[in-house]
Amino acid sequence: MTDYRNLFNEIAYIFPDSIRSGMENVMKRPDITEIRFRMGLPLMVRTLAGDYYFQRDGLLSREDHRAYLVSTETIQRIFQKICQYSVFAYKEELKEGFITLKGGHRIGLCGKIYYDAEGMRQIQQISSMNLRIARQFRGCSEAFFPFLIHEKDFFNTLLISPPGGGKTTYLRDLIRMISDGTPDFPGKHISVVDERSEIGNRSGTVEGFYLGKRTDLMDHCPKAEGLLMMLRSMGPQVLAADEIGDAKDIDALRYIRNCGCQLLMTVHGYDLKDILKRPFLGPYLEQYPFDRYVIIRVKDGGERHIQIYNKMQQIVWTT
Repeated sequence: MTDYRNLFNEIAYIFPDSIRSGMENVMKRPDITEIRFRMGLPLMVRTLAGDYYFQRDGLLSREDHRAYLVSTETIQRIFQKICQYSVFAYKEELKEGFITLKGGHRIGLCGKIYYDAEGMRQIQQISSMNLRIARQFRGCSEAFFPFLIHEKDFFNTLLISPPGGGKTTYLRDLIRMISDGTPDFPGKHISVVDERSEIGNRSGTVEGFYLGKRTDLMDHCPKAEGLLMMLRSMGPQVLAADEIGDAKDIDALRYIRNCGCQLLMTVHGYDLKDILKRPFLGPYLEQYPFDRYVIIRVKDGGERHIQIYNKMQQIVWTT
């Protein structure tokens, strides 16, 4: 489990002095998933148990009458710090609507959209920010990993959960287990395409999250392009990526499925019926169903409930 001090040190620099000490208290909670800044509105902290309002002393409350109100100055200061006072240097990230921090934490941005002379969109006049906390929980997948393998083979697997459900956390752990192996499963060479620098966080000279000794990571690369590059250059036995779904992703998967490489992917969704209705993903799954579908849901109180289905959409394991 990530030590809260290390976690706080990774993101402390973005907080104004007025809330920094209070945020350190908040980070002691192991179930925090998001921190939301909205101009002129209460600062909110999202946990697995629900939403809370932040107070200056770091206490969290269900009531908003003592909540810290996010000012224009707070938004501007945080934005300057995450851009390291150089908006131009982060032009490409801003075009996508988010910036990834050290540690794999991602800040989503909302404001007014402008288009430059080349037709490239840029976000300006930032009015809302969503800091998504990245954590590594080694061993969180151990209970159901045996249902994703058969002897020496790994099943094509798709993780499904709504936003904030933990699919990227489980993805990291499964990558590690596939790579290092277990007493009953020999390790596999696995290539990971990390489009948003969230899975491995190996930017610069920072080692980032541990993903196993047989893992190759392509960082900050579009999924479709990266998957095909890794297939051709690294000879993986398993390919992994997060949040698939658009037409380019599906075209890449269609090609890969005919090349003898196994897949480990995630997608936002609530259940199988939900994703089977998607315009590109649905038809693909009808033709090339995954061997295993791992459905992750968060119950009231923050407990995660997991169900695993086979390609015939029959339950093979549940918590």
